[in-house]
Amino acid sequence: MIPHLATPRALAGLRRSFSEFLGLPVVIVLGFVVLAHTIDRIDNTAGPREAWGPLRTFLSQYVGDTQSAISMLSTIAGSLISVTSITFSILLLAVQQGAATLNSQIVDHYLRRRANSAWFGFFVGVSLFVLITLVQTTHTTAPVLGVMISTLLGAVSLVALVVLIYTTIDQTRPVTAIATIREAAVAARARQRPLLAATAEPSGPPGDGVPVPATTGGYLTRIDADGLARALEAHPGRHLVLTLPVGGFVPPGGAVAVVVGGPADPALVEAVGAAMSIEDQRDVAHDPAFSLDHIGTIGWTAISTARSDPAVGAIAVHALQRLLHDWAAPVPRAPASRIAYRDRLPDQVLDAIESLVVAAAESRQHQSLALILRALARSLPVLPAAQQHGVARLVATVAPSLASHLPTRMLREDAAGLIAAFRRTGRSDAAARLSEILAHVVEESQDGGPGRG
Repeated sequence: MIPHLATPRALAGLRRSFSEFLGLPVVIVLGFVVLAHTIDRIDNTAGPREAWGPLRTFLSQYVGDTQSAISMLSTIAGSLISVTSITFSILLLAVQQGAATLNSQIVDHYLRRRANSAWFGFFVGVSLFVLITLVQTTHTTAPVLGVMISTLLGAVSLVALVVLIYTTIDQTRPVTAIATIREAAVAARARQRPLLAATAEPSGPPGDGVPVPATTGGYLTRIDADGLARALEAHPGRHLVLTLPVGGFVPPGGAVAVVVGGPADPALVEAVGAAMSIEDQRDVAHDPAFSLDHIGTIGWTAISTARSDPAVGAIAVHALQRLLHDWAAPVPRAPASRIAYRDRLPDQVLDAIESLVVAAAESRQHQSLALILRALARSLPVLPAAQQHGVARLVATVAPSLASHLPTRMLREDAAGLIAAFRRTGRSDAAARLSEILAHVVEESQDGGPGRG
């Protein structure tokens, strides 16, 4: 059993569990254990009653003898354990229901939220504090502070349960849940910037070279750019092309990178493989595309006939629009770097929006399609040229989707707004294509046709 626990996979899972949730509760629980022993030491060294100060004398009248203290602590401990266990069970059911309604990543973000782990650590710590104080009371002649602090913490815990219930339910609301996922994507993108700043954008296919195989299958969670740079220092003339993006899946033995520029030393291949962290599941903290994919999935499920919920779909569209703006500014790269890594994230945002267009066509939700067109029209002027070109490319998907809808007022106005935005940004071909489809749909509708181009 011990060797199995020592495997890299088990150690990675243990490290992930502490980084996601367990780390803070363990620290808080240990803090309450230390506090319980400290309070017990103060009670045991208080001396005779004649030497007590006015505060301790005042508190002692509410404690009574040792048997009364044991009875009170037993009641507090039993109540805390019962109420906390029931409440936690209900909260976990609420989180699971929210995950079933929106997306499974709701659970991931609930676990990663520091406030949630702090609350869990607080309630477990308070319960453990009262139990330790109860045990220590048997050898403490006057457990004044222990009983009073246990009573105070018990009262605070009952009030805090109300706060915990509200915050948990609030986190399962679509607007809060999607906002949390979007914030996680922005934070992960910020952590990804050092990798982008240390690498160059590839100019084309990697060409011939020596592939670096993955030692195990899974998802690429992190890339150690400094480790890759150190590995290349001893091999002048060699360049490295990272073929797998962060969050990409690779089977065992699949290539994660290619060494070009000459034969690759086995030590270089091994060092490159060691700098690529591959795990069984994607990492929310370092993989912005992971959160982006989940927002897209939530939006697709809401807009399509799978759920037909335009309200949630609108929240997802607005979240994607905000990410489009957040990531509009070009990220500084290192053209002279010997490490090439393609930044796929800007294209992935547009891919997610394109999926929502497809879902709107499938469900005939004209209001959702109109909202997507409005978002693109308002975002287009502030996007860099590369992403403007990507939005223009979406016309190939938007046009048939628009042709499958009846030309409602909002759909006509928002389509016209996108056409105008294309013209202002010099995308005349996209404007002409979309304008032609819109005119055809309106004409078909006026002629009593089905509105399909």
